[in-house]
Amino acid sequence: MASRAWWLAFAVLTAAVVLSAAPASGQGPIYATITGPPAAAASTETIYNLSINGGPTSSVNYTVKWYITGSDTTEGLPISSNPRSASGTTPAFKLNLTAPSKEQTITLVVTVSALSGGTTENTTVEQAIVVVTPVVLSAIFRDNGSTAAVNVTVRFFVDDRAVGTKTVARIDPGKDATVTFNYLPVGLQAGTHSVRVEADLDGNGVIDSARGEVATSQLFYKGTPGLSTGWTVLIGIVVFLPVLFLTIAVRRRGRA
Repeated sequence: MASRAWWLAFAVLTAAVVLSAAPASGQGPIYATITGPPAAAASTETIYNLSINGGPTSSVNYTVKWYITGSDTTEGLPISSNPRSASGTTPAFKLNLTAPSKEQTITLVVTVSALSGGTTENTTVEQAIVVVTPVVLSAIFRDNGSTAAVNVTVRFFVDDRAVGTKTVARIDPGKDATVTFNYLPVGLQAGTHSVRVEADLDGNGVIDSARGEVATSQLFYKGTPGLSTGWTVLIGIVVFLPVLFLTIAVRRRGRA
């Protein structure tokens, strides 16, 4: 009987040891996720978000390091020989990087360490980013009327695909307003393409010529690797009492 009691005590003690070594409920392997734009403008800073999941769940200190790799990282930051780092107790970080000056596909590499109770868990995550030279779409409005035009929605399209929307808050009589949008031509093949701009007064997505809302389009040629020389289109549109003259300009941004 005493022998049986001893074995029961040993079994209970063993179970207690196993339970104390088990991870906290719901804890799994640590992993991280990067979110942000799939493309970045050459020589321009872009911010990505890092979310950390799994791993230890209490009293955790996170350390992250990140850098970019590519065929030519000239003017790009940070690079593997000098990565950037950040630490904190919250499993979310903002990662800033500067894209290289040459068009290519780069990789953002992030390493994560989670320290809790003297134990460290590590993981690595990568994100491919396409680096392109942006095309600047610019709409210049002039109000030649006697009343102000307000909240004019300007939409830009390339090959009938919406690429950007901006709003002109107010254009006073006799004044100009310029709206620009940096279009990243990811996957845009060499050849002839169309660009269209819409001036939408009420922002309902419908262009009503009876209300002075208009859309205009023009063709441009994309060479290899950049665009052809700039072009300009001049049209007149009527917005209530004012008369707005719209100029659309597409130009190449100079390469570094």
